[in-house]
Amino acid sequence: MADRLMDPDAPPGAPAPAMTILWVLLGRRDKASSRVRGYWVAEALKARGHSVQIRHTEHRLQYLSLLAAARQADAVIFQKKYGRYDLLAARLLRLLGKTVLFDIDDAPSRTQATATLQRANRMMALSCGVLAGSQALARLARQHQRAVHLLPSGILPANYRVKSHKPGKRLCLGWIGNGAHYADDLIRILQKPLQLTGARRPVTFRIVGACGVPELYRAFGSIEGVEIDFIDQIQWSDPGAVADAIAPFDIGLYPLLPHPFNEYKCAFKALEYMASGLPVVASRVGANTETVIDAQTGFLCQSADDWVQAIDTLAGDAELRSRFGANGRKRAGTHYDVARLAARLEDILRA
Repeated sequence: MADRLMDPDAPPGAPAPAMTILWVLLGRRDKASSRVRGYWVAEALKARGHSVQIRHTEHRLQYLSLLAAARQADAVIFQKKYGRYDLLAARLLRLLGKTVLFDIDDAPSRTQATATLQRANRMMALSCGVLAGSQALARLARQHQRAVHLLPSGILPANYRVKSHKPGKRLCLGWIGNGAHYADDLIRILQKPLQLTGARRPVTFRIVGACGVPELYRAFGSIEGVEIDFIDQIQWSDPGAVADAIAPFDIGLYPLLPHPFNEYKCAFKALEYMASGLPVVASRVGANTETVIDAQTGFLCQSADDWVQAIDTLAGDAELRSRFGANGRKRAGTHYDVARLAARLEDILRA
């Protein structure tokens, strides 16, 4: 990539020239992966002096304007885009000598659909390199591409208000995300621990993004000692709305069932909790094990007993919640700040 992005005639010690980067995103700002791995990183790269254009290819004709715009670009990044027209566009861009990167932060197919997996594999193979959001995704990508770069999903710490943990109040256990996608994980993992927790002390269980899923209301609405506080939707693209939704949490919960799709998740929920100064109680699945430091920023759980013990330990100790939350906030800023990841991507493009 370096020969296309560096000026060979620049004198030694001269600052590296600014790059023009074209980003083809899967969704708009209200889609979490595009907001986090596209818009946020693009804005950080702009702050570093680069020119970044964002494109959406929701219609076939938009691929023509994409190819026209790409003529002036040094690099083109496809964020989780691997449909047949994406493959064709990437192929043409490679023929034109462009640096093409494929960014992925999820398993290519939730249902293991053969055609979808094949397209994703082809996109990895024909790109100049793959940006993988987790170690598991990096291992997957290396089956099809030699140039694989670990680039975890990042966080904007300034978007989150740090929790002040105080003893003697009703504890709020919180979860944020797409309840329609995670209802099975929430119910199968948390229903029994919350029943046992509610029998010991009154708690509030707050779900942000319940999406009106009736199974969630039925599963948790009648647990003795547990008051539910479910919010079906918020304005996801508004950082203030997200911070307001998380603010009542005392402990951030991240249950994931151990199945193939979840093994490739990139632990963004855990990062949001950590940036908010919250201890995290999470399943020992996927990138959770890379992001959450057990007994330092939270607890990693496998069994229902693990969940009960973790919640009980944190519920009775505001000082411990505060210490874990501070450790998590520091870790999120040190390792997952979007500004640092943008610098990492800049190095990848210049390498």
